[in-house]
Amino acid sequence: MKEFIFLYKGRDPSWMTAPDDEKQAVMAKWAAWLGALGEKGQLVSGGSPLAFGGKRLTKDGVLTDIAASEVKELVSGYSIVKAESIEKAAALARECPIFRVPGSTVEIRAVEAM
Repeated sequence: MKEFIFLYKGRDPSWMTAPDDEKQAVMAKWAAWLGALGEKGQLVSGGSPLAFGGKRLTKDGVLTDIAASEVKELVSGYSIVKAESIEKAAALARECPIFRVPGSTVEIRAVEAM
């Protein structure tokens, strides 16, 4: 089996201000999905969500803020899974709870062995 990283793009900007019961319901969906992958031996790492804010560093040392207008393109989290092929990894990603947020995507990339 190969390893694939799921890079989650998109997140509900109102997430932090949502009522606790809504947050718990969303997190329960993530826990169930990741738990099912773990039970099948397909989860390498559940990963973590990433903060919206950040910095971008260029080769010449210029450090800038990540613009808010780029939020929809920011990687908002990741997970690493095992699958036989990228198509099978995509089949796993189809059930991802990130898709409850309109406009969200999952970028699937093979992890290269070093």
